[in-house]
Amino acid sequence: MVQMTHADLDAMTMVAQISTRANLEKAKSSRDRPSPPGRGGAAIVALAACSLLLSLFVAACRRSPQIIAVIPRTCGTALWEPVHAGAAEVARSIGLDVYWNGPMRDDDTQTQISLIEKSVDRGVAGVIVSPIQTLPLRTPVRGIVAQGVPVVVIDTELGIPVGPKLSYVLNDERIGGQIAARRIGQILQGQGNIAIVGIRPELQSNTVRERSFESTLSREFPQIHVVARRLGLSSVPQEQHSAESLLTGGQSLDAIVALSLAATRGTYYALAEFAKVRTIKLVGFDQDLLPPIRDGGIDSVVVQNTYEIGRVAMDLMARELKGGAGSEASVEPVLMTRDNVDSDQIRRIETMSWWPPQ
Repeated sequence: MVQMTHADLDAMTMVAQISTRANLEKAKSSRDRPSPPGRGGAAIVALAACSLLLSLFVAACRRSPQIIAVIPRTCGTALWEPVHAGAAEVARSIGLDVYWNGPMRDDDTQTQISLIEKSVDRGVAGVIVSPIQTLPLRTPVRGIVAQGVPVVVIDTELGIPVGPKLSYVLNDERIGGQIAARRIGQILQGQGNIAIVGIRPELQSNTVRERSFESTLSREFPQIHVVARRLGLSSVPQEQHSAESLLTGGQSLDAIVALSLAATRGTYYALAEFAKVRTIKLVGFDQDLLPPIRDGGIDSVVVQNTYEIGRVAMDLMARELKGGAGSEASVEPVLMTRDNVDSDQIRRIETMSWWPPQ
């Protein structure tokens, strides 16, 4: 596909207008002086045809959508802004623009669906989306694909198979669950009691994460027992309240595993409130809080490499725009601890610099 700037289009439009005016002048002049039979009329017709074709080409270029809508679960977090940075970097290199927008809350499914549908109505070339929930997003995504608009789904499966206009880029939740289980086994030296919070059955990725964690834990560390489980809630305050009720429930806990961003933050606040950040270890998922990792308030977090997920998603989108078949890719998460939180690897994962370099 030819990539053109607005300046290029304006210049071509001006050429078309000048050419059309010149043709009109020639036509007027030809009526005032004799010309060899057939030659003047043929020339005028040819010039008029060229002008018409040029005008149509300019109009077609103006209508060609060169914008990719990237719709995360929410904006402004250390988890999702790196997607923006990674997608924008690739988009700039291939001449596409990024429209970035998301709900204010990561539980606002209806707003996410509305943003997706409005983006398609405005003529975007494709959509990259991280679904808030699995089931509600199936119908909108199917509808977009049926219109011939390429879609790349990131972070969770929708149960819709890969096709000519549909690709997936997934965080490797199986690996993430294994990383968390082995970290728990290490810090508890193979024995103790733990709780799991932030379980979200409505999100396929979270379900895979939780199952991988528990199966690895039972297989490799049979003396570590899961004594409590809590379903994930829709906000950090709710997750904090849930964790507080867990801490006051009379159960002896050595560690807590939080399976989501909100659960990790809410549980940390609860542990801080009850002065238990040193006595109950917290292993979380989905990067958000960095200072508590540096000072030991949070033992570790299994971070998604969402920057790389954004890059890969835009690469797959570029292939779909060229008529390529859909595909599925996965990106492995990384364990962030006090020892590596300021490393080059983590800095790259955490980057939010989506704007062009000056």
